[in-house]
This record gives sequence, structure tokens and C-alpha cells, in this order.
Amino acid sequence: MKNYTLSISRWHKVAERLSRTYTELTQGVRKTYTNTQISGYLGESQIARIRELGEREAINLLRAFTLQDALILIRQAIGEVNAKTGVTHELAEYDALMRRHKLLENILTAQSTDMIGLDEILMLPQQVAKEDRYDRSSANVTVKVLSSETESDLRRQAEALLVKAYALSDKISDLNREKLSLDLPEDIAQAAGL
Repeated sequence: MKNYTLSISRWHKVAERLSRTYTELTQGVRKTYTNTQISGYLGESQIARIRELGEREAINLLRAFTLQDALILIRQAIGEVNAKTGVTHELAEYDALMRRHKLLENILTAQSTDMIGLDEILMLPQQVAKEDRYDRSSANVTVKVLSSETESDLRRQAEALLVKAYALSDKISDLNREKLSLDLPEDIAQAAGL
């Protein structure tokens, strides 16, 4: 075991690397244990190679579980620091701002010149009811339900949300400079690039 003192931002990177290594290891284990195929018997050396492969994957499985335990330790420690610094609340607000901004951007980018305004509906041919159905021989048109004033207001809101989210992101980055010390096994630290 060795002690490492890093910023929270750096610990997030360590966790990402360990998570990626865990995924790679478990994919290999899963593939070997569930999808090793042969086309026929090729002799004792074939069986020895398959047995060796199984033993290597057993080691990889234990290594994956050790990585996962280290990830739990790191994430819990990050969570404790985040709760102490208040970054958890900031992250929740940032997520809400970005989701709201994305929704507004989706609505605004969908507005097109192909849409017809409410006042233009009167110029469309009138559909006539036939046997409890409307004649569907004409193509549908998309109606612009969003008024110009509301569209302008939504654009201003989207811009303001983005400015606020950027400021919050900077604040979160500053909070993530907080230092955290953890003991990690050297092979785990090596896998994380420490």
C-alpha cells in the first residue's frame, strides 16, 4: 500500500481509468468463460492451452474485483469530500441547467421555415369528413405553434442558462481542487497511471 494525495479532479480521472480497466478485464473473462469455441479435438496441447486460458481469466477476474473494490473506496471518499464542500448540490444544479438548456435548444433548432404559422392555416385546403374519417389525400404540414415572442424569449432563456451553467462549471472545477489522500495497492495505482 502506498498513500497518494491528489485533487478531487485527478481522483475522478483515476476512477475513470480503473473503471475502463475493469470493463476490459471483465469483457475478456466473460468472453472466455461463455464463448470459447473449438471445431474439434486437436490433442492434449489444445486442452492445456484452454486450461491455461481459464486459469489466466480466473486471475483477471480476481484482479477485476480488486479494481472494483478500489473504485468503491475512491468514489466513497470523493462523495464525502463533495458533501463537505457542497459540490454535490452544485453538480445537481449544473445537471438541471444543462438538461433545461438542451430541451430549449432542441425546441429552438426544430423551428424551421417549412412550418406554417397559425394565421396561415386558413389558406390550407379544407378537409372533408368521409365516413367518419378525413380525406388523407393531401400531405400533412407542420404548424409553428411557437409564437415569435415566445421563441425570442426561449432563446434569451437558453443563452442565460448556458452562461449560468458555465459559471457553475467553473465553481465546480474550483471545488474539485480540494486534496484527498488515499492508500492504494501499488498494482492498482499502476493501473491508474499513478
